[in-house]
Amino acid sequence: MELLNNSGEKIQVLKTKDVINDWDIAHNYLDASASKEFFEPDIESTLFEEQVFALKLKSSVEGYLESWPQPNETINNLVWYLTENFSQLHKAKDEVLDKVGKENCRIRIAIIDTGYQEGHPALPKGFDSPQGISFIRGEENKPAIDKNAGTITEQNGHGTATMSILAGKEVDIQVSGQSYKGDFGAIPFAEIIPIRICETVALIRTSAFVDAVEYAINQGCEVISMSMAGVPTKAWATVVNKAYENGVVLVTAAGNSWYRGIASVSPIRLLYPARWDRVIAATGVSYNKKPYVMEAQLKEKGGSSEDMQGNYGPESAMKSALAAYTPNTTWATLNDRNNPFKLNGAGTSSATPQIAAAAALWIVRYRKEIDTLLKNRPTEKWKKVEMVKNALFRTGDKSYSESKKYFGQGTLRAFDALSVEPVTQGLKKADEATVSLWGILDLLGLLLRLKSGNNEEMIVRGEMFGVEILQELHNNPNLHKFLDYDKTYIWTPEEKDEIKRELLASTNTSTRLKEYLTKE
Repeated sequence: MELLNNSGEKIQVLKTKDVINDWDIAHNYLDASASKEFFEPDIESTLFEEQVFALKLKSSVEGYLESWPQPNETINNLVWYLTENFSQLHKAKDEVLDKVGKENCRIRIAIIDTGYQEGHPALPKGFDSPQGISFIRGEENKPAIDKNAGTITEQNGHGTATMSILAGKEVDIQVSGQSYKGDFGAIPFAEIIPIRICETVALIRTSAFVDAVEYAINQGCEVISMSMAGVPTKAWATVVNKAYENGVVLVTAAGNSWYRGIASVSPIRLLYPARWDRVIAATGVSYNKKPYVMEAQLKEKGGSSEDMQGNYGPESAMKSALAAYTPNTTWATLNDRNNPFKLNGAGTSSATPQIAAAAALWIVRYRKEIDTLLKNRPTEKWKKVEMVKNALFRTGDKSYSESKKYFGQGTLRAFDALSVEPVTQGLKKADEATVSLWGILDLLGLLLRLKSGNNEEMIVRGEMFGVEILQELHNNPNLHKFLDYDKTYIWTPEEKDEIKRELLASTNTSTRLKEYLTKE
């Protein structure tokens, strides 16, 4: 197997027969290491069974999702979410082209996903496929081509769909009796670099995301869009911090959950990397301008709804969140070559590229001003990210009564954001991405037990325990409620004991952590 060290570099380790838990392998490697640095398993983020995820995404109809609000626009209905009454993205695109000129509209965007399926009519015009790359095991450095399995599940072609929402070229299409001619995507003049990190959005390997972000930075991408989410790792935190310090705007999906059924055990709170302040978290807002969350919809109308919904909260994690439109977006797919579009795109996957496009449009509009403000200031590149956030967040539509709870900084208004000029005064550096959570080691009494050993090793071991525990809080449905707590929460002895009991009973918990939890 592979471990990742403090810098996210891969280390090949032999998995012995007597050690089953991957975290125990990491702890054993620390024991034998002279450097006493941090090590973690190169895991696949699996918050729910892949089969369940595929089942829930299955789309057997060409029409809209029946129970979610359906668009009834009379013009450009197939791209309603890009129009002036919603995200304003097409209006923003036209404004940027007019103010800057087509010849100056240059920007490179990375889209981290399942890759692309060749030949789709909506693939971006500025599609630089030679620079697209795969980081899947066995496909390293090959083109980012999605292997179509020939099934009807939407996650085949997921990358093609999100990429097309982001920057799809001009199309002339008919879908379920509706027609549309024009730009399919929000920023069709952008240069897109597709990066393939997984075959299914339910399985994201830690190192693949790290490699993808590193590649995007090295290729000069100014915006990264990723319609995926998972459990936190230190390697993810490290590369997120690197992107931020290099002035790269990272937009990722808040994650999806399920209102009912077997998959309802998945967390409903913001997942990672979206939960970090240095990332813009894409939450969901539906056609009726209300949250893409079951409980919020049911406050307004009766009836049932499709199971999948968007994640949100807790409040402490929403300061870098923004909502964009989903579900019932037009979804590009090659699962049916005779009908390469469907009307029932859903999930925060659809929302993410809309926000990434708005960020890119704002950068193109103010490139000269940004460059002037940051000239000869190499240590202040992060201010570019904060400038973008300032523009998008200040102009987000906050008219919904519980906007802060469900949307964070409101609903995307891309054209309005263009009215906010770049400034450096008053910009505050976002909190560093870390994998610590409200002093969990101290709360569980682990710090005192760790202090009995070597001081240098104690610090590293404690950090490894912290990541391991935080991952289990996401993986264990019985512990999801603790994801709502923040560092100001006053814990009860019963709550601490509950976490200990769950950790001790879990097969995911390393033997080493269990020893420390029971150590006198």
